[in-house]
Amino acid sequence: MVNYESEYKKQLVKNLKEVLFLLDTDDMKFKIQSWADKFGYSFDEILEKIKKDPIFSCVFAKDPAKQNLYQKLAANYIERLSVVKDFATLPQGGKKALYLVNGKLLDGNVLDKASKDTKSIDFAWKVGDYLFFASHKYTKDSGGAQDNQYADIQEFLRHARDNNYKKHIFLAICDGKYYLQKDAQTGSETKIERLKKLTCQNSFVITIEELERFLTSEEYKKV
Repeated sequence: MVNYESEYKKQLVKNLKEVLFLLDTDDMKFKIQSWADKFGYSFDEILEKIKKDPIFSCVFAKDPAKQNLYQKLAANYIERLSVVKDFATLPQGGKKALYLVNGKLLDGNVLDKASKDTKSIDFAWKVGDYLFFASHKYTKDSGGAQDNQYADIQEFLRHARDNNYKKHIFLAICDGKYYLQKDAQTGSETKIERLKKLTCQNSFVITIEELERFLTSEEYKKV
């Protein structure tokens, strides 16, 4: 299984150790100067503080969540499943990114710029002669950014409703405690329960823990 929190902590420890080795990089110098300017200190004062105070150096460590850690963990897990073939992590933008818009799969090269409010598809793979397209979210806490991720999944499922593809399966993989919380609008069902009500004949909402069982049971072939 994918233990997102454990892997997050492991990566965070690595990132903390890297801070001192990155002090001469342009990116780190920029961060230090920005922090110094914001709080009224000199660059050298902050640099010296980082070198002497391990706790203070945590301020300048990279956040693993901003390194696409969760997506990478999910991708590694899916690719290792024995039934999965031709797995691909798709670009998040650009001409080769893939979008689901009003039931149609469109790449970034042909998609109208005005329609790019929808997020690109994260993963694609094959199982037998079926094609799978997945949007993946790991959402732990509540808040504005997290609510945006919830909205992204809803849009993905709504755009899937009008598709007429044969042997195409659209998956919303929703991981994290956030999706087990009550939905603010209904108050009577969890977020993942609400999402499941937005599915169509060939779209599904699952957790990554359910994925292997789902693929091997061939439940999707019943649609």
